[in-house]
Amino acid sequence: MIDEPERGEPSPAERRLGEHLELMRVAGPEPGHSLVRRIVRTARWQRALRAPLLVAGVIAAAVVDGLRRLVAPSGRSRR
Repeated sequence: MIDEPERGEPSPAERRLGEHLELMRVAGPEPGHSLVRRIVRTARWQRALRAPLLVAGVIAAAVVDGLRRLVAPSGRSRR
């Protein structure tokens, strides 16, 4: 196993990495206007499609439940 240095002062490489990461944190990239437009456009068509998809899901669940009740044997005996 590799012996790890004692934890006190960071190594020069760790200090440089910390400086680079700090610069990236402070001056992060700004999202472009095209990205914002695409996100808003996607959210709008998803919102418009949500209600019909929920209705289709409820109908599909009802059909499956009805078929299951027709096919599954009931607890009552038929005479």
